[in-house]
Amino acid sequence: MTLDEFKTLLQKQKINVFFLPRGNCFLGQDILPEENLLRQLTGFTGSAGSLLILTKGKSVLFVDGRYELQAAGQIDNQQIGIICTTTGHISPTEWMKNKLPEKFVLGFDPWLISHQEFLHWNRTCPSFKLIPLPLDKLLRVQPQIPKSKIFEHNIEFCGVSRDEKISAVLTSLQQENLDAYLFTAADSSSWLLNLRAPSLPDTPLLRGYTLIDRQGSVSLFTYAHDIEDTKTINGLNIYDITELPKRLSAYKRQTVGVDFNICPEQIFSFAKKYKITLRHRADIAAPLKCIKNPVELQGIREAHIRDGIALVLFLHWLDNAPAGQTELDIVQKLREFRQRQQNFFSDSFATIAAFGPNGAIIHYQPVSETNLELKPGSLLLLDSGGQYFDGTTDVTRTVAVGTPDTEMIDKYTTVLKGHIALLSAIFPEGTAGRQLDTLARAPLWRCGIDYNHGTGHGVGCFLNVHEGPTGISKTYSAQPLATGMITSVEPGYYRENHYGIRIENLAEVIEADQTGFLTFSSLTLVPYDRRLINPALLSKDELDWIDTYHRRVADTLSPRLPAETAKWLKKACRPLIKK
Repeated sequence: MTLDEFKTLLQKQKINVFFLPRGNCFLGQDILPEENLLRQLTGFTGSAGSLLILTKGKSVLFVDGRYELQAAGQIDNQQIGIICTTTGHISPTEWMKNKLPEKFVLGFDPWLISHQEFLHWNRTCPSFKLIPLPLDKLLRVQPQIPKSKIFEHNIEFCGVSRDEKISAVLTSLQQENLDAYLFTAADSSSWLLNLRAPSLPDTPLLRGYTLIDRQGSVSLFTYAHDIEDTKTINGLNIYDITELPKRLSAYKRQTVGVDFNICPEQIFSFAKKYKITLRHRADIAAPLKCIKNPVELQGIREAHIRDGIALVLFLHWLDNAPAGQTELDIVQKLREFRQRQQNFFSDSFATIAAFGPNGAIIHYQPVSETNLELKPGSLLLLDSGGQYFDGTTDVTRTVAVGTPDTEMIDKYTTVLKGHIALLSAIFPEGTAGRQLDTLARAPLWRCGIDYNHGTGHGVGCFLNVHEGPTGISKTYSAQPLATGMITSVEPGYYRENHYGIRIENLAEVIEADQTGFLTFSSLTLVPYDRRLINPALLSKDELDWIDTYHRRVADTLSPRLPAETAKWLKKACRPLIKK
């Protein structure tokens, strides 16, 4: 379907503007191609964005700083304008309030927006007429979603049984006088029930809602899963997600907890019909899920060792690879090294292998039309990760191809200084991620540069590579950091049409030596590219930090590597300055 054809459908419904986010009924970034109507209408391939479709005039695509350049290169700018919410500091709602006339008719799919967003529209644009219009009814077609089989995430990897997790939820229900709680985030259901499914290319999510009541009844409503094969899961009532309204009706005149921020507006229509009171209660699983238990932490550490082996094998290969390698060759070769590792399941996201000017496109992913050959004189930005049964990884290294120039070296070293500043930080318990963001940016700010994305995101255990509520950024991430949380640390620099630099480690939040303080311990074990480091720009503490890190990388990985690769790693990890 084209954008013009979609506009024609809206006009027939007498709708002036339609709000279309990239999403599905779980309101997260992990969706299937069949659900990505935003891409179909615009050509935009990023993992986050919202489109305001105006039936008369130019539509508007809202993206964050990661996708500003990418969107500009993918959409038809005669039909669609672009607003970067990071630099423009304006949301779709604010834009509608300021730019659209009163009495506009705003259409939306109630499965694709949260109740909190709906309330915000009502407060901000009270004169608008809001019309819920599910896309399947508008388009008169249901996406054909392939079924996938649910499987257990074994206790040897997850560490805490399903019964223990459900018991914690029941305690919360009793304390807050709730009759039931509905989990609408797919990763919460996956974690809570210790279940996974290969329904997405890079994220082993069980796509489902979970309803738990005070009597201990647990109902799973799955979305396009092979239900027959899951009837044997003990203690669970398993239904197709289409049965949710019918099963909710059993809670007539009762109070059910939901997280308004991630609960689709459609659920409130069901509640109204059955006289159910929905009360806001932040997702009960989220704060439990983001603090990893001892079994998870040990597995995550081991997964990063194996992932480090894969990356070091790859980097050794790259240093000796024949000329003519392309970005797509890099993607395939790195996957081959990861696939050899124990407990490997899949990539954790589509690999970003961005050479030269493509590196300035923050979340670029190579396709045949853009695939560049690696040639001496520029940089390869490689952002990748793996899903292992015992952990999820995400690592970015920027690598010189040939001899880098002085500007590249100095910019890389500046980014590395920000990376080290945050990873070596010591901060009081209760500190939120947004309070730490400046530490990574300060070395760049002193040089008059910055990066247009967050500094860190939480990471799941054999789950989402982007997991809330943990995060480090300028504007969000109010969640206090605590021991057992996993976050990325990934400052960067991007010179449009030339190259991009990003350096990313995953880190575990641990107790510092000082009582009442925390710090980070790097999980990622991959050397930094010495060819891109200018020691003259580094303090003694920074030089010592890099040498200590490299010594740890070499000591941990070398015994598990072939002799030639271990020899390469020893050279890559030698001290920056001879002593």
